[in-house]
Amino acid sequence: MNGREPSASTSFIRRLRRARMLILHPEDQDRKVLFDQLRRIGCQTECLWPPPNKLVENYDVVFFLLSGLNDGHSVAWMAEGSEAAHIAIIAYETPDILEEIGRRHVHGVLSKPLRIFGVLAAITTALGMAKRESRLQQRIRTLDDTLRARRQVEQAVRILSRERGISEEEAYVRIREKSMTSQTPIAEIAEAIIAASGL
Repeated sequence: MNGREPSASTSFIRRLRRARMLILHPEDQDRKVLFDQLRRIGCQTECLWPPPNKLVENYDVVFFLLSGLNDGHSVAWMAEGSEAAHIAIIAYETPDILEEIGRRHVHGVLSKPLRIFGVLAAITTALGMAKRESRLQQRIRTLDDTLRARRQVEQAVRILSRERGISEEEAYVRIREKSMTSQTPIAEIAEAIIAASGL
């Protein structure tokens, strides 16, 4: 080696070679073209048909045939979202197909007949979109947890204020001090107060 840092494209290809790919497509020439291209890149690739009702293994990218034949049951799990990037393979751009693309959490699209050109770009785009979506979902979960904790604290403050005959400000100060002295999250203190009150 010449001691230089690997280029961004080299690093990306290395990451792709560690990625697990799943192709949900009948065995035909299109599937062969896609499978061969993914193997040339060095991706760990599996093929399945018919599609499973749910995925039992983790994949980084799922390519799936989106047609009127398999909508509604075989890939219904995609509508619930998953960690994998979803790339739809379509033969037509009918209104029904376009509607399904929105419903299935699709991050990329490949058109039949499949060609080598465009596969790498679709993977790159899909992985980027799936990563951003995952970050947004995590942020939403964090905000939900924060909001839930805040509501619990407010409820605990009202309970303590009523039971001890003190102001809500004083009740909050006492809960916060208890949290600090016991090194327990304030949400847990609030939850204990709510539970003790029987609510």
